[in-house]
Amino acid sequence: MSERIQQPNWVAAMFQNAVISIKVARHTTFAQLAEKLIALADIHGQMVHPVHVRIAIAHSSRSGYQSSHHAAD
Repeated sequence: MSERIQQPNWVAAMFQNAVISIKVARHTTFAQLAEKLIALADIHGQMVHPVHVRIAIAHSSRSGYQSSHHAAD
């Protein structure tokens, strides 16, 4: 059985002055992520679009899903 390489967790956000995509550490909380986005907004201007979050999950033989994609306002 081949072992799958786990994809990194990442967040993409569009601000007034920049589009930023960052890798997120595995045990980062949503509160920590919110703090990071607030700090980035202070530098790059208000967020103008939803934030896209990609969280890798462990592969299960019962599920064909390896990652979850969500958009948050």
